[in-house]
Amino acid sequence: MIDLVEKLNDKFENKYSYLKLFNIVYDKNLQECTISFLFPYTIEEIKAQDKQEVLEFIKALINIQGNLVVKFKRSYLDERLIIENIVEFFKEQKKGLVPYISLENIKVSHNELDVFVEIKINQDILALIDDFELKNQLNNYLSKLYVANFQISLVENEESLPDQLECEELLPTPVKARRYNVVAEKRLIGSEIIPKPEHIKDNTKQKNSVILAGFMTNKTQKKFIIKKGKHIGEEKLLYNFSLKDIDGSIECVYFCPKTYEKAMESLEDNTFILCVGDLRIGITGKLTYYIKKITLASPLFEEAKQEEDLSIEQILKNHKQVVFPDMLPRSTQEYLFDQKASYNDFILKNNIVVLDLETTGLDTELCEITEIGAVKIEKGEITERFSSFAKPKFPIPLEVQKLTNITNEMVAKAPKIEDVIIDFCEWSKDCIISGYNIVGFDLKFIKKITNKLNLPFTNTVIDTLIVSKQANIHPANYKLGTVVKYFGLELEGAHRAFNDAYATAQVLMELNRKKTKEQNN
Repeated sequence: MIDLVEKLNDKFENKYSYLKLFNIVYDKNLQECTISFLFPYTIEEIKAQDKQEVLEFIKALINIQGNLVVKFKRSYLDERLIIENIVEFFKEQKKGLVPYISLENIKVSHNELDVFVEIKINQDILALIDDFELKNQLNNYLSKLYVANFQISLVENEESLPDQLECEELLPTPVKARRYNVVAEKRLIGSEIIPKPEHIKDNTKQKNSVILAGFMTNKTQKKFIIKKGKHIGEEKLLYNFSLKDIDGSIECVYFCPKTYEKAMESLEDNTFILCVGDLRIGITGKLTYYIKKITLASPLFEEAKQEEDLSIEQILKNHKQVVFPDMLPRSTQEYLFDQKASYNDFILKNNIVVLDLETTGLDTELCEITEIGAVKIEKGEITERFSSFAKPKFPIPLEVQKLTNITNEMVAKAPKIEDVIIDFCEWSKDCIISGYNIVGFDLKFIKKITNKLNLPFTNTVIDTLIVSKQANIHPANYKLGTVVKYFGLELEGAHRAFNDAYATAQVLMELNRKKTKEQNN
C-alpha cells in the first residue's frame, strides 16, 4: 500500500511532515474517494494553496475512478476525549480488562505535542498481562487518532480482587415500578417492545433498558461527525425531543443511523410513542433518556395491574416442583481418593453449584431465560445435575435460536421460569454459587426473578472468570472455550446451559488443583 504522507514529503522536501493520514473512504454509490489528514492543533490553519497542492499531487499519484475529496482535520488534544478513546480501546480490543479499569483510574495530561497517559490497573490483573504489549497496542491505537507523541505508563493499583463476592452487595433489591397500559401499533425503530411503560416521574436515577411512553414534542435535528469508533469521520443525525406522559416529562436523545432517518422524519409533534432506552446524566447535567427503540402506540393511561406480592411461605405453599435433579455417575473409590489429594479445602469441604443460563438476549431488563443448567460439586466430585428449559413470554429471536440451538418449539411446553428458579434455589440452598462471568451476566437474570418473587437468594458467589484471571495461567484469551482447551478439557455443545456449566465446573476444579499444587510445592 502506498504511504501517501511519505510520498508527499519526498516530493515537497518534508513540507508536509506535520500531516498524518487519518482514513480513506470510498463511496461506491457516489463513486467518491475521501482522504482525510490530521494536522496538529498548534498550526492555526492550512493555506488554501497548500490544500490544492496536496489534492493535485494525490490525483497525479493514484488513479481514482470518480471524484477525489481531500480533507484536513485539526487534531485537538482534548484530555476528556482522549480518555474516552482509551475506554473505547479497552472495549474493542481488551474486553477482559474492562471490569477492572474505571475512569477514575485513567489520567491524561499534555504539552504541545506530548501526551502523558497513566492507567492504574488492579495488581492481580497487571501480573497477568504483558504490559509492554498492552502499552504498544494502546499507543498505536491513539496515534491513529491524534498528531501527538504518547507516553503510556501502567501503574499498579493497591486494590486486590476479592476471593468471593456476596450477591446481595452486587444487586440490591429494586423498588417495584408503577406501570400503565398502552396499545403498541407499529414498530418503527428497532425490535418489538413489550408494552406496560413505567411512569416518567418515578424514574429519577440512571438505569438501563427502561420502557417509557408519552407524547413527543419539540423535535429538533442536528448533524454531527462521529469522532471515534469504526465509523469515525462519518456524518450522523442526532434528534432531541421531549417525552411527556401522565404526570411527568423527560428530555430525550436519539442517535439516528441512516436506516431510520425516514422513520424519524415522519414523526410529528404530539405523536404518542413507546420507547426503550437508557437513563443517563446528559451533557446538560440532567437525567436524559437515550433512545434505542421506538414503536407507535395509543395511550390508555390506565394503571397496569400490579402483581400481588406474596410472602415466601405462600409462594412455597403454592409451588409444585417442576425440575427433578438427577445424580451423575460417581467415580471409583480409588479415583476419588486421588482427587482428594489434589484439591484444597475450598473444593473438598464446600458444596458448590456451578450455573449457566441461556437467554433470549443480553439485556437483563428486557430478555428472558430459556434454559438453566447447573451441576453440584461435593467433596471434589461433580455429583448432581439440574437442567430445565423455561418458557419465555415472547418468541426467541432467530439469531439467538441459531446461536443456542434452542427453538420456540423446544420451550413451548416448558415450565414458567418462576417455578424453575424456586426449584433451583431450594436445590442450591447453603451452596456456594459459581459460574463463568456469573457476576456480569447470569446472576443479574437470577436476581431479577428472585426479587420479583421476594425469594431470598443470599448464597456466596464465586465468579470462575475472576478466579481464572487471578490464576497463574496464560491462555490466548479468557473465553470459556479457550480456558477449557488450555486445561486439555472438552466443551461439547457450547451455548447450551448444562454443557457450559459442566465445563465451567471442570475449569474451577482444575484451577483449584493447580493452586493446591503450587501451595504444596
